[in-house]
Amino acid sequence: MPVLLLVNPTAGRGRADRRAPAVERALLRSCAEVSVVRTASPAEATAYARNAPSGSVVVALGGDGFLGAVAAGTRVSGALLVPLAGGRGNDTVRRLGVPLDPVRAVRAMPTWEVRTVDVGLVGGRPFLGVAHVGFDAVANEYGNATRWNLGPLVYLYGGIRAFRAWREVTFTVTVDGQERRVTGWFVAVGNGGRYGGGLRICPGAEIDDGLLDVVALGRSSIANVVITFLLSYGGRHLDRPGITVERGTSVEIAADRPLNAYADGELVGPLPVTVVVEPSSLRMLLPPGEPPRA
Repeated sequence: MPVLLLVNPTAGRGRADRRAPAVERALLRSCAEVSVVRTASPAEATAYARNAPSGSVVVALGGDGFLGAVAAGTRVSGALLVPLAGGRGNDTVRRLGVPLDPVRAVRAMPTWEVRTVDVGLVGGRPFLGVAHVGFDAVANEYGNATRWNLGPLVYLYGGIRAFRAWREVTFTVTVDGQERRVTGWFVAVGNGGRYGGGLRICPGAEIDDGLLDVVALGRSSIANVVITFLLSYGGRHLDRPGITVERGTSVEIAADRPLNAYADGELVGPLPVTVVVEPSSLRMLLPPGEPPRA
């Protein structure tokens, strides 16, 4: 069957572009026809995936935000999405159990199976991992702005910068119609549950359960915030002071000062935003067995 390989040439400071020729050669060993497109923007990636024939295979080589952009198209076209690691954090690929070496992943593709997974929508924009607002979003902004090639450590750099700029915010969070206020640090809404180069911020999130996990951190000392994020690498932070956890299908978030929402490492736009889940709306080719937990 024909395969369309979509590449984000700027992902991972050019990592995806450098690996694309080897990925193409690996695909040609098991596929009769491979078309390669180096996309100029997320919107272009979405358009190519949306126009792919139903039942065809679209391979996405890029970062988390790029995979979300391609998923936005394949969920409409019905094409089968294969996610490959080409960015800095690669949280979505890790979450789905796909090897981080894209060539190794392609070589294993003949043993994989078709799975249907959920897609999150934040402000109407599809995402696979986590949508978030607050301190972690500010850290994301600093990380995206740096010109240093730090790999996953770029998010640690962003967090250190964000501590200097942060001041307390009161969030209004409404989950399935139930409103509450959280004065503190952040609100994260997990579909896949991982972000920031390995942070398992929503460790109970299942990408195929039809629900969103909402994890928030209220008033806390800086020391507790640091410990919370460090523990989140292992998903062991949910019993920390100030942490609350909810689940639902619709989440509305507002704040008492201007803030931007992010999803899969990419800017979505200013608050307020609404996050919803589309159950079983995306077909993917993934390693056999259940995806590992967030």
